[in-house]
Amino acid sequence: MTDEHHAVLDAVLDLVTSRGVRETTLRRVADHSGVDGKTLRRKYGDQYGLLITAAKELELDRDRRLATIGAGPHSDSVADRRTYLEAVTRALLLDPADRRRLLLRNEIVANARLVNGMQAETNWMGTSTRTLVATALTRAAVADIELETERLVALISGLAFELAYPYGAGDGAADRVVRHHIASIVH
Repeated sequence: MTDEHHAVLDAVLDLVTSRGVRETTLRRVADHSGVDGKTLRRKYGDQYGLLITAAKELELDRDRRLATIGAGPHSDSVADRRTYLEAVTRALLLDPADRRRLLLRNEIVANARLVNGMQAETNWMGTSTRTLVATALTRAAVADIELETERLVALISGLAFELAYPYGAGDGAADRVVRHHIASIVH
């Protein structure tokens, strides 16, 4: 990633966090990143092209995180299968320590219903997440892949919103929920 691209992504993250998707305009991103507005328009098209590019960066970041986990559990033990699924779940949550990334992902998904140009991208994001979850569950030898994929995707989505917009959960609540859910499907 070039310095310019990094500055643009950082500006998008900051602006979505502080102002929301609608207010994350090319002009504001240009002002915040120091990159010329004409350059932004040429590279990203419009505001939504910029947001979709940022979403793709989040997906790449997620893929890098997943790559560090490995191809599956180290053994057939319950503990290894649980540890593997917990690591995959955390990678799919992006980086909970970077609230901006969670906010960007959540805001893009929430706004996709309002902006036609973003629906295909968010459908792809959802399909990609479901495929990754189903693959991880298969590798962990979970019995009902279809049902558990939907349950785990719903859990990840709910946790992403809870971590981005805290609604009373205490510190460590997300980890406890993940561990409890994984324990209920791998036994």
